[in-house]
Amino acid sequence: MEETVPVSQSSSILGWQRAGLAFVFFADAILSLWAGGVHRFEWLPMTCFGLFWLIFSDRVKREKGEPFLAFLRKPQSIFAYTLLIVGIVGLGYNMYLMYLKHFG
Repeated sequence: MEETVPVSQSSSILGWQRAGLAFVFFADAILSLWAGGVHRFEWLPMTCFGLFWLIFSDRVKREKGEPFLAFLRKPQSIFAYTLLIVGIVGLGYNMYLMYLKHFG
């Protein structure tokens, strides 16, 4: 008879997948640095996404019954969500720059 692991106990992302996705983000950031230089900041969103996936993808989780504001007050949560917000805003800015370059 086969034993099955409940979904709540299984890991959503394996270690090699987390490291592989972070590697893709860092490779994109390095290529952006090489093409545009440090002063253009096009590398920043992918660096933030890479750091988030490498460090925090499995660690930032709410405990059962924990209030949302208590979860947000943890330093690890603050840093993780800061990385995500900077990455999302920077990605939007990069998309805007690409739009201006090709259509504006």
